[in-house]
Amino acid sequence: MSPRLLVLDDDEAILSLLERYFDGIGWRVQVCPAVPDGLRLVEAHPFDAVICDLHLGAGQEGDGLSIVTRVRERRPEAAVVLFTAAAGDGVRAAALEAGADAVIAKPAPLADLRDAAVRAMKSR
Repeated sequence: MSPRLLVLDDDEAILSLLERYFDGIGWRVQVCPAVPDGLRLVEAHPFDAVICDLHLGAGQEGDGLSIVTRVRERRPEAAVVLFTAAAGDGVRAAALEAGADAVIAKPAPLADLRDAAVRAMKSR
């Protein structure tokens, strides 16, 4: 069965790119630009993997770390990859402590993002 993926990012171009890429390799993809909607989706659907940005835009109720924490609480079996331009050591440590399986720095080859998600799904 195809993996079910949730992608959260406030950049519509990135959402579109990741949706096309993962859909093209046979994944079932849902994209979301907003933290509250993303949290509702996590509650409602058993995603195999979640890829989220750290900074999800001004005025959002939360950030990527809040998504990571919620996924870990509600869907501990799901792989979680933080995909962010702010992937310094402090962010990486905070994300891993919050429960992320991997942190991938933007920009990165999409195959690297896929590989991180696949590795995380296999380890769960």
